[in-house]
Amino acid sequence: MSASKLLIIDDDAHLRESLAESLELDGFRCHQAGTAREGLDKAHRLTPEVVLMDIQLPDSSGFQICSTLRKASREMVLIMMSGRFLSAEEKTQGFELGADEYLTKPFDIAELSVRIRQLLTRNAAR
Repeated sequence: MSASKLLIIDDDAHLRESLAESLELDGFRCHQAGTAREGLDKAHRLTPEVVLMDIQLPDSSGFQICSTLRKASREMVLIMMSGRFLSAEEKTQGFELGADEYLTKPFDIAELSVRIRQLLTRNAAR
C-alpha cells in the first residue's frame, strides 16, 4: 500500500513542520500550506487523502476550508485543529460542515497518527 498523502494547513510554520516531520516518519507523505488560499490550491492540485487544518487562519477559517473541501470530496478525511477550547456549538458546526475529527493543541502525535489510520481504514471500508 502506498503512503497516504496528507496536507497540513496551519499558519504556525514550526507546528506545521514538526507535524510533517513526525507524520512522515510514520509513513505519510506530507505537504504543507500556511494560509487557507494556499491550502485550498494544494488540496485541489494534490488531492490528499487527509487534510489537517487549523481553525484560525489569517485569511479564512478552518470551517470555510472544511466546507469547501467536503463539497469537493466525500472521501477526504478532514481533521480540524484548534489552539483553544471549542464550544459545543463550534464543534457541531464543524461536524455539520463535514469534519471527521477535532483535535485541541497540543495533542499527542502518536495518537494523531493512529486516529488518521483509523479514519482512512473506515473510509476505505465504505
